[in-house]
Amino acid sequence: MIQRKKPQNLLQFKDVDFSNIHLMLKTKPKSLTFGRCLYTFEYQQQRYWLKTQSLNSHPSIEDGFRNELLFYQQFLAQANSASSQPDFLLPFQMISNFKSLAESHMSGSAALILSDADLLLGNCAEMSLQQIKQTFLKLLDAVDQLHQLGWIHGDLKHEHLVKYQNRACLIDFEQVQKINAIHNPKNLTATPRYMAPELFQGSEKTVQTDIYALGIILYEWLNNQRLSAKNYHDWAYLHCQQLNIELPQPYLAFKQLLCGMLAKQKQQRFTDIATIKCCLVTENA
Repeated sequence: MIQRKKPQNLLQFKDVDFSNIHLMLKTKPKSLTFGRCLYTFEYQQQRYWLKTQSLNSHPSIEDGFRNELLFYQQFLAQANSASSQPDFLLPFQMISNFKSLAESHMSGSAALILSDADLLLGNCAEMSLQQIKQTFLKLLDAVDQLHQLGWIHGDLKHEHLVKYQNRACLIDFEQVQKINAIHNPKNLTATPRYMAPELFQGSEKTVQTDIYALGIILYEWLNNQRLSAKNYHDWAYLHCQQLNIELPQPYLAFKQLLCGMLAKQKQQRFTDIATIKCCLVTENA
């Protein structure tokens, strides 16, 4: 097997490679009931993840996986141009028929393989203010590149941000959508912890809802503490009314930035990533 040749961002596993590969199931119990399977495996001292979805199990979950595959599919068409491969993607591969590879585990129509990567945001208490700024700038660059390609991530959260070969990368594109695409608000799928106030009020996802999610991610990271709420109603109250930005003394220089990212009124929130980066680099942190 050739691991990552041309183009750099594409893995090149073959069916025969899986004859000696042990797939370890890592799916959460609830996801298993929806037909989702997530495996990890090692090959030539490298670790990978494989995600697949069984058919006729849960329509909305199937739609999410199909949406992610379609998102990755567009970059296969650019396979002969390494310069066109986005920096925010991990090396990946799509397999059209996973059943032939691991029928004993489950049956599915397709699979997505990704290189393993560590979480991007480590313990900020062990980092200087400059290191924190540089790490967040890398993240902003990744999201900005996604937006410049015309996409909203739609489900940004701490665990969807990873680092690979000194790059900030994004994963889990099941909720990705085109900017300005029209969607039925009744079909909204999002994580309440990171939802902008307007999403609780039936509005559509936008670049600014991605920005709000990034603000929550940064806020929790700097506080080394996750926000908490008991249920969807409590999350709505927290984001729409209760959230007040309070930071530890060493990180007060980030407060203005967070106020612009977490403004409850969309009209008062930063409108694009470029504005956030400008604010970040001019802070006295």
